[in-house]
Parts: sequence; C-alpha cells; structure tokens
Amino acid sequence: MYITPMEYNEIVRRPIIQATDSRIRRACMLLDARIGNYLPDETTGLKLDIDSLPVYQQNAVKEWVAQMVAYLYDNGDSSPASAGLKLGRFSVTASNTGGRLIPDDLLFADAGIVSAGLIKRGVVSSGYRKLGTRSEYEI
Repeated sequence: MYITPMEYNEIVRRPIIQATDSRIRRACMLLDARIGNYLPDETTGLKLDIDSLPVYQQNAVKEWVAQMVAYLYDNGDSSPASAGLKLGRFSVTASNTGGRLIPDDLLFADAGIVSAGLIKRGVVSSGYRKLGTRSEYEI
C-alpha cells in the first residue's frame, strides 16, 4: 500500500484508527484508477512502486491517499460517486461536482499528483512509422 496508518496520522493529523487497512487499500485503488495507464505490479496489484519514485512524487501520492482515507472516513466509507464519459472535448457527467470526478476535499491533493506528472491518459501504440518530415504517423 502507498501509506501506513502512521503516515496517515502525520499527513492529515487525524487519529491512526481512521486509517484501517480496508480504507487505505480502497484509497490506493482509487488513486490507481485516477492516475491512468500504468501496468499493475504482479505481486502487489498496485500501479506504482512508491519506493522507486522521486521524493516529490512519493509525497504527492501519500498526500492524495491520506486525504482520500480521511474522505472515506468522513463519508461512511462511500467512494466519491459520479458517472461520466469524456471523448475529446465532448463530455457527459451525472454528478453534482461540476464535472470533476473527485470530491472538493481532494482538489489540493489532486493538483499535487497532476503537477508531479503522475497522471497518464495517453494511448501507447508500438506499431507506427514516421511518414514524412513533419509529425505525421501511420498506425
């Protein structure tokens, strides 16, 4: 998991008892869903190896997970719910959060993982070749 109960206490200054294993696991899974296209580790099932990340990314991950654990505790272990679809500039959402897929409580922590470069939304293709001198590719 990305944080321990002791780290939870240090980050959000809340009682360790709030950071149960199930809450931390759920928060880690929600972060994995948020960060996008990473392959999960075969042994842990998590997408990030926290120990191999630079310190600034470790801090962003731990802050996000700690804030999500606090959110889960405050909301009776209910995950933030919203249904949305985004395709290019077109998006549809069934949420009252103004189109954001994270609760207001996590906006600061979410900005941290975005600025740390942990969000991957691109599609990777291994079968392409360059067509010309400009940036034109054929798949």
